[in-house]
Amino acid sequence: MTYVKIAGLVLVLLVAVITFNTANFTRENVQPGALIDNSSLDKPALAKRLAQAISHKTISYMEPERVDAQAFRQFHHFLRSSFPKLHQNLTLEMVNELSLLYFWPGSDPSLKPLLLMSHQDVVPVDEATRDQWREEPFAGLIEDDIVWGRGAIDIKSGLMGVMEAVEDLLAKAVKPKRGIYLAFGHDEELGGQGGAKQIAALLASRNIALEFVLDEGGSIVSDGIIPGVTVPVALIGIAEKGYMSVELRVKAIGGHSSMPPKHTALGYIAQALVALENNPFPANLNYSKQLFNNIGPAMSLAKQAVFANMWLTQGLVEQILSSAKTTNASIRTTTAVTMAQGASKDNILPSEASAVVNFRIMPGESSQTVLAYVKAVIANDRVEINILNGFVNEPSEVSTIDNKNFAMIKDSIYRVTQDPSLIVTPYLVTGATDAKHFSALSDSVYRFAFNRLTPDTLDRMHGVNEQIKIDDYLDTVRFFRELILAAAQ
Repeated sequence: MTYVKIAGLVLVLLVAVITFNTANFTRENVQPGALIDNSSLDKPALAKRLAQAISHKTISYMEPERVDAQAFRQFHHFLRSSFPKLHQNLTLEMVNELSLLYFWPGSDPSLKPLLLMSHQDVVPVDEATRDQWREEPFAGLIEDDIVWGRGAIDIKSGLMGVMEAVEDLLAKAVKPKRGIYLAFGHDEELGGQGGAKQIAALLASRNIALEFVLDEGGSIVSDGIIPGVTVPVALIGIAEKGYMSVELRVKAIGGHSSMPPKHTALGYIAQALVALENNPFPANLNYSKQLFNNIGPAMSLAKQAVFANMWLTQGLVEQILSSAKTTNASIRTTTAVTMAQGASKDNILPSEASAVVNFRIMPGESSQTVLAYVKAVIANDRVEINILNGFVNEPSEVSTIDNKNFAMIKDSIYRVTQDPSLIVTPYLVTGATDAKHFSALSDSVYRFAFNRLTPDTLDRMHGVNEQIKIDDYLDTVRFFRELILAAAQ
């Protein structure tokens, strides 16, 4: 057999394999079940309470002296008055003065309890953008069937949604078999060191193992948030990236800028920053393959062929995913140059220059492997490299998806949406949540908030004109009600 015939046969086999894989690259056929509880909700009352919650300025600031503890206490008083049945039937512990830990006892103490999480605090409103808000950020205004204000998406709607669901079930005399914890930290926007981390430590000291944990972190996204996907996708976070900032510093002899050396201290810093940006961390598809296996069938035929044959196209897939910031963040430890400083005047040679680079660390990596990579890329002994303030959040553990807990969350989403076109999939959270503090208490730590996000509403999170549609908020309440009934009964 000639080489031409062999090459032709190989090509035919290759095309056959690609065609076969693409033809069988299909999504699961979903038929959403009926709601366990299809009773109506008092829409005006729920919207009003959410708006009132938003009016409480439970703001986290980097400077501890700026935090208004009284605003948090007033918010606690509002919760007590708004949810009387919950406060009559659940025990409440104050953790580190401002964080809340509720417990709803189950009738069967042999069952491991579950934990539903959210957080009380919100980020400040940037004064430079305040005049861009259509409504006052903390007015708690309802208009155009929308609740406006800071925390509407992140994430007073999640906290209030849990509380409303529990209050509603208590009014129906529901008694769970499985115990349920509700944990609401007060400093998630600062890393949760004083809130969720202390709650997790308290539960660990009591040797409490949790069936599963659910916090924010994923949402239902649509309208091109995932490039090439036209159907809505519900993202359930099964892990989250770590966080670390590195400070680069160079010392030199200062002087007048009229007689500069070949490289100033700031010049060496600039070289180091360019080296880091030009040498990104290697791609790691281990934590995104399942996501693209699930959403790939909803893409164009050409992209289906690519994602269905990653044994052949992995290099191309890495290029495609690296080209957009949203997908690039899901496949590698990211490098973001955020701060730099040199001399105090334009004609002074800096005697010291510095810069800060922020890294979001993939599971499988660590702060130490990132630090080693940074030193190897910069390769300049003049540049001092240290972890900024010694603060590190290591990547979380990766939770299992092949169990009833993930399936219950998935089924609850489908029951509420009643949308068979929706794709529910695990994914890697590129930001940080309070859930990371609970990895030692359960192998099922998930991150999903029932928010419907488009590119427009996504930009409003931590941004201008944060808002939530009232109907979407009602679905948040329904989601927690369905999940509690499925998991605790």
